[in-house]
Amino acid sequence: MFSLKISVVVYCYNSGENLERFHVNLSNTLKLLKDDYEIIYINDGSEDDTLLALQVVANHSNHLKYISFTRHFGREGALCAGLEHSKGEVVVLMDGSFIHPPNVILEMMDEYQKGNNHVLASKKLENSVLKKAKKGIVEKFIRKFVDPDILQNESDFRLLSRKVVNAILSMPESNRYSKGMFNWIGFKIKEIEYEITSRIINKESEVKKLDSMKRSIEYILCFNTRPLRLLTKIGLLLIGISLVIFIMMSFKVLLVGIRIPGLYTISNFIMLFGGVQLLMIGVLGEYLGKTYYEAKRRPQYIVESSSYDEE
Repeated sequence: MFSLKISVVVYCYNSGENLERFHVNLSNTLKLLKDDYEIIYINDGSEDDTLLALQVVANHSNHLKYISFTRHFGREGALCAGLEHSKGEVVVLMDGSFIHPPNVILEMMDEYQKGNNHVLASKKLENSVLKKAKKGIVEKFIRKFVDPDILQNESDFRLLSRKVVNAILSMPESNRYSKGMFNWIGFKIKEIEYEITSRIINKESEVKKLDSMKRSIEYILCFNTRPLRLLTKIGLLLIGISLVIFIMMSFKVLLVGIRIPGLYTISNFIMLFGGVQLLMIGVLGEYLGKTYYEAKRRPQYIVESSSYDEE
């Protein structure tokens, strides 16, 4: 048995302004469970006073632990740090900027008590036809490159049993994409929904639009080789087209006597094939770059200060 029942890993990046209020809200929610708990805050190299706020709150809470990185390593590094330091039978992953309402943890724990090892909490989206259409177009495009079972359940708000945590920690790769890994390990995921508030909407509007594109690229590169297979198909298609054009031109010259088109046709084909080749080299380079970084075996994060050092 583990000494702690629940570990809550909270991701923080420039969250100093509302951190104390968030901690009070979260602590009051966890006290309702009447189980022992710990809260692990991961400061991902914040540029504001997040670390100072954590140190102040830690002086008044026996359940709070914090880890502060030397720089901004991203959510994947923060996730690794939180899971590695968690000691609970149950681990909850959430964001510290009120994007994820703490009271939803109560419902997640109810699902855990029913035997669910992996509980996902996702936003209840507005009934907007336009939003659904845009989301559908993006998903259809990405599904061409990613296995459908992996491309789902994208929320960062999750409850994991110790079995699921150990499975994630057993995966040693450096190029990590946690959302895909959560689905890859195969544990059945129970999904629940929560209502979004104006505060959550305002916070989410601050997220850069390029993040979704970056995440999509990580999906594609980290979990399959479909783009490489697509390049093979494109290459075969272009070879087939060039053979057809060559045969057609040969027949015209031999039977009709029409001259082969000159500089305009040749230059267009050169640009076409040159662009395709550069695209193929670029995709291959992305995979090679992933292998390059994987071979370095660099740590997912580097800790600058931590409450664990004070123990």
